[in-house]
Amino acid sequence: MASILETKSITKKFGGFTAIDNVSLTVDPGEIRFIIGPNGAGKSTFFKLVIGFHSPNAGTILYKGKNIEKLKLHERINLGMGVKFQAPSIFSELTVLQNLSLANNRNDSLKTNDLLNDFSLEKEKNNLAGDLSHGKKQWLDIALSTISKPDLVFLDEPTAGLSVDETRLTGEIIKNLNKQGITFVVVGHDMDFVKQTASKVSLLHLGKMFIEGSVDQVLSDKGVNDIYLGLS
Repeated sequence: MASILETKSITKKFGGFTAIDNVSLTVDPGEIRFIIGPNGAGKSTFFKLVIGFHSPNAGTILYKGKNIEKLKLHERINLGMGVKFQAPSIFSELTVLQNLSLANNRNDSLKTNDLLNDFSLEKEKNNLAGDLSHGKKQWLDIALSTISKPDLVFLDEPTAGLSVDETRLTGEIIKNLNKQGITFVVVGHDMDFVKQTASKVSLLHLGKMFIEGSVDQVLSDKGVNDIYLGLS
């Protein structure tokens, strides 16, 4: 099976500081891959590299075998990617329905209605997006990033600030979208969310790839708790 995303020995330096150091990663279609690690591990820099906010000093980024490290974010989205940043990127002055309709280029009312139901936003469809709870703003933002049915979606801390129940429901939403054919790469730190949702985990430490594998493989590694106490 050909990979959907591959980084080959990518490195990113800021002055004399190496934020990402020779990181190689391969994501296959159908995965829900989590990128985890302690503060300062390089997660945010890696996220910005793969979406096009930063360019690597060395190495290669491939999407479906195509070299993309020189492409800007909108060019990567045009290739079939979706992106959700940690802070919701929604139009607060528009209603929930207007947000979805604006993002739905095909004006497919059936798809919009399905999303309203899938993301538990049906009751709020005529409310201003800015008036939603934080959790529902996050769900609307995920809906916006997936409405065009991209092949690969990047999510940056999608459960930041969410309650336990909202986090669990977010995991169910992501798994349901994954069953519909969307591959996910998720930057996260909530280990209950990782355990619930991830199919594979990559742990960064000091800018390097420390370990990759299933959730159980990563959690059982003897060196992991030494560098990332949040895994205990």
